[in-house]
Amino acid sequence: MPSDDPVATPEVGGRGLAYWLRSQELGLACGLATVALLAVGSVVLPATADGASKGIALDDVRPFFDRPSSTHAWFYGLVAVLAAYALNTALATWHSVTRRWRAGVRAPTAYAPALFHLAFLVALLAHAVGGFYGREDGRFVVGPDLVSLPDGRRVRTLSLAIDALPSGMPKTVQAELEITTPAGAATRVTVGYNDPASTGLGSDLLILQDQALLPMGGGPPKPVVVLRARHSPGNPLALLAAVLMAAGVALLGRRLV
Repeated sequence: MPSDDPVATPEVGGRGLAYWLRSQELGLACGLATVALLAVGSVVLPATADGASKGIALDDVRPFFDRPSSTHAWFYGLVAVLAAYALNTALATWHSVTRRWRAGVRAPTAYAPALFHLAFLVALLAHAVGGFYGREDGRFVVGPDLVSLPDGRRVRTLSLAIDALPSGMPKTVQAELEITTPAGAATRVTVGYNDPASTGLGSDLLILQDQALLPMGGGPPKPVVVLRARHSPGNPLALLAAVLMAAGVALLGRRLV
């Protein structure tokens, strides 16, 4: 994501290393290489799911380094390309912003492209943090009684609403949970498929996996759900990237009006 400004003054002694590292040519090459390597990965991963790629799921990149394999040469190449892409974007953005500032440009709209570039860098960081530090904290069967989670919270199911298709398969599921913190504060949240309960700006998730109404103690059926707890530390950074992108769009919109 190189700067949108052309280089006004050539490097001393010609176009040196600093120029090429921030050049649009390098940014374009990195962008094309990223697309190509991701395309290769989309073919290799399913084809080797029972072999070299076994255990690789979601955004977890640790298996690539725990079990190095030539099968994943595309991924190691992708890491190098993205590192070059990030460096190119950072240098180009710095060059563009400092040159505009020194030229006396103070209009906020002039710095909208810089916010796009910064959002891209933060998004890359979000992927790296999530890929190396995200973790699964287990699955939990949660009914009317409180169940302890690894982070000290406790959760129970209050109600379960299922909207079924004519075939009997669930169309939508809404489970109301009560979550109690270690300090004793209780809150109610609703989870569904593709609608997890989240805290910490999305860094800690409770994801609905399954649900049922089960008879307990001879009484009426009670709502029971299976929850998957996941720690995703890259999510707050991804949210920050989205905010930066939105700010850039807002500034750009003012310039176009």
